[in-house]
Amino acid sequence: MGETRNVYVEPDERAVIRTADVYQTEVEAGTAGYSDTLLSVVANFKNSGAPEGFNAQCMVGKSKRGEVALRLFAVIDPETETFVRAGFKTRGCLAMTACASVVCSMIEGRTFAEALAITPDDVKAALDGVPWDKLHTTYFAAEGVRALIGDFIINRGGAIADLDAVVPCDELSLSCAMCEHCSLRDARIELQFGPAADEEA
Repeated sequence: MGETRNVYVEPDERAVIRTADVYQTEVEAGTAGYSDTLLSVVANFKNSGAPEGFNAQCMVGKSKRGEVALRLFAVIDPETETFVRAGFKTRGCLAMTACASVVCSMIEGRTFAEALAITPDDVKAALDGVPWDKLHTTYFAAEGVRALIGDFIINRGGAIADLDAVVPCDELSLSCAMCEHCSLRDARIELQFGPAADEEA
């Protein structure tokens, strides 16, 4: 009988982050495929957690084959609809942490229109690339920005029409299909079918 193939390989090195805001659920077998820029963001992020006085928050992610998700928090100036400060919490992999951190940096100082123009490709470019099997994290980051804005609109009393004017829903988009969990989608359903909708009817 020949040698048996070893189907359980224990990685020699593990990059695992456990903080109050970042919980790495995926054990990384080395850092092959990650850019130096992405690894630098993960090693040096200073924008984790909810900034004091935040008035918008969201959650986007998936749970199939392990949880990969982000929560974003933002202080938004209601008069100018500009992001003042942003922070994050993540679960998942190094890429999810890097994407969440970099998108928070990207939206600070930007208006809603400018922030909504940020694409998954922009997030990927800001990190000098993301491994092909982690590309969903760039979509989660971009969708998180939309969900933050939606949360702000709802919190100030906005209805479905207000959301549609700023962050219209495209259920057939790739981004929507990739996000198993989306707080903006949940909020839309609540607005359409929740107790408040019953009272208006």
